[in-house]
Amino acid sequence: MNQKQRNPWIVIGVLVFSALVATFNETILNVALRIISQDMKISMANVQWLITGYMLVTSVMVPVTAFLYQSIPTKKLFLGAMMIILIGTVGCLLAPSFPVLLLFRMIQAIGTGMMIPIMMNTVLIVVPKTQIGTAMALCVCGITLGPAFGPTISGILVQFFYWKSVFVLLLILLVIGIICGAVFVDDVAPLSKPHLDIFSVILSTAGLATFLYGISIVMSQLTTGLICLVAGIIILAIFVIRQGHLKEPLLNFKPFSNMKFTLGVAMVFIAMLINFSLNVVMPSFLQGAFGVASMASALLLLPGVLLNAASTNISGKILDKHGVNLMLPAGFAVFSAALLILSRCNENSSLIFIVVIHIIIYQGLAFSMSPAQTSALATLTPDLNSHGVAIVNTFMQIAASVGSSLFGGIESVRQATALANGKTQAAAIAYGFSGTILAAFLMGIIGIILAFTFAKKSN
Repeated sequence: MNQKQRNPWIVIGVLVFSALVATFNETILNVALRIISQDMKISMANVQWLITGYMLVTSVMVPVTAFLYQSIPTKKLFLGAMMIILIGTVGCLLAPSFPVLLLFRMIQAIGTGMMIPIMMNTVLIVVPKTQIGTAMALCVCGITLGPAFGPTISGILVQFFYWKSVFVLLLILLVIGIICGAVFVDDVAPLSKPHLDIFSVILSTAGLATFLYGISIVMSQLTTGLICLVAGIIILAIFVIRQGHLKEPLLNFKPFSNMKFTLGVAMVFIAMLINFSLNVVMPSFLQGAFGVASMASALLLLPGVLLNAASTNISGKILDKHGVNLMLPAGFAVFSAALLILSRCNENSSLIFIVVIHIIIYQGLAFSMSPAQTSALATLTPDLNSHGVAIVNTFMQIAASVGSSLFGGIESVRQATALANGKTQAAAIAYGFSGTILAAFLMGIIGIILAFTFAKKSN
């Protein structure tokens, strides 16, 4: 069927569902790590690589997908990414040992790293410009809801069934996505078939992997972490310089010459950093300071995520009709103010009050992250779309890694200090949490400044 005859919203629905499934896979093992450690007789430090390694591979695939999107027909690329996740999932389900499980987990990550850029690039092509805000909001919902649902649903499965049951559910969802994709996704991307510079692939892979690995260990292994960070930055600098000298770069950094795009990427980075970090520190705070069970803590935080998804769609409609000049500063201001209030909470605070503040934070994020991303990409010409999407998604992955490591480190240091000063375990956890949220508030203030600057340049 010709793309002009295809209802773009059906295509978007398939893409968003598939991206939701792919990102759902990111967090399905979070609640099962200790069980896997005991079952496979592996240390928790090694089991953690099921999460850390997944994030590394996902990140390095994003810039490569910018090349693939211009080289392989859209339908084949989409189905290929989904099949890679499917193969990885079957391998994880049948894995007899931890090394095999880790290997197939990394194969899953390859497909996930491809899926999100495929979705966003295709949406930019098939959706009318007047509805791009609504469409991109749906994309953000898929990216946000997937990781949020992962621990909740897998927590229920792990509680009542064997931990590998999470992969059975994932297989069913993947098969549905593949069938829908085969029927509804068309070849929409113009293929320029650029030359693949292998050295650029090596540089981007090595640079991102080294940098993100450094982030993941810098708080626990300071010297090694700093060495990896510096090495990663140097390699990435060489990668960026090389792209400027290639006729057909793997990743074109020309979008950064557009100040509005740069501001938009910076705002997305801050919003995503806070979003992912809250996913890490909120459950540990509720469990440690209030004694809430792990599944119950996930359920307490679920309303904030669900309402965030609903408001993200509203923000997309507002963007299409009225722009972002007022919405962006307001969104950053709302979640920053709520973060400041949350930073004052401790083990004696009302649990209901904390849940309400969490909802307000995620309402603010709904009116900041998706509009910032959409506005940044809207400033680009069509020939730079795939590169702009790759840049945005790479910074989102880096934000997730930086936030988890930075905030987790602040939390650990403050907890240790509180315990050394004789505070109870619950009080120490609350003290660590307070410092972490205060750091997030300071990041939010930077976001407000960037939002006002972006609005000023839009006038």
